[in-house]
Amino acid sequence: MVTAHARFGEVDALRGAAVLMMIGYHALFDLDFLGVLDIDMGSPVIWFTGRLTAFLFIFLVGVSLSLSHSRREVNARHYILRGLKIFLWGMVITAATWIYPHKGFIVFGVLHFIGLAVILTYPLAGRRAAALTLSAIAITVGFIMSGVRVETPLLMWLGIRPYNLYTLDYFPLFPWLGVVLLGIFTGDTLYPGYRRRFGLRAWSPSLLQLIGRNSLKVYLIHQPVIVGIIWLLMDLNS
Repeated sequence: MVTAHARFGEVDALRGAAVLMMIGYHALFDLDFLGVLDIDMGSPVIWFTGRLTAFLFIFLVGVSLSLSHSRREVNARHYILRGLKIFLWGMVITAATWIYPHKGFIVFGVLHFIGLAVILTYPLAGRRAAALTLSAIAITVGFIMSGVRVETPLLMWLGIRPYNLYTLDYFPLFPWLGVVLLGIFTGDTLYPGYRRRFGLRAWSPSLLQLIGRNSLKVYLIHQPVIVGIIWLLMDLNS
């Protein structure tokens, strides 16, 4: 039996794997961006890896919302404050990328999105049918809007892009809100009442779980660390 204070090792481990995939993807991007290596970031394998990483990361936001709701230990204030905290970290990223590298600075990246998504979707935790239905609608709307271009950047947070948009990180509400809702549906289906509906051996503590439990901290520091290491290696080889 899993207590309300226990964690599901498989969820933490999957999130940890997504974080490691993200670090690998961003390392390749930085090597290409800084001109160290000529890497085709649009190649099918690299593109698919990046999208899969983003999908897992955002899908698990929904699963985590479902799990926290099923414990019945948090209220609306918790989700709103949590969402605002993550969104504000996103604004820190905006300020940092405005300073460097500036070109392609992040306006509405993954942290902006997750912060807002937590606030918007937490009422649907525990409502499987509604979450699944709205997930399909959000994804469909996102694909429809993906081809729309407008003169103003004020709607880009929704998924309506301005012409010639270039940003280093972009996760609009549509279609990605649908992925969070799909995670909520999955969490409600597989872990009703904060209990597994499937058998699984006990998890021993692992590095993946540790990374998964500290995913926000790792996300905030990984890019400066990667860029710092690349600069150091460039200086040593110059």
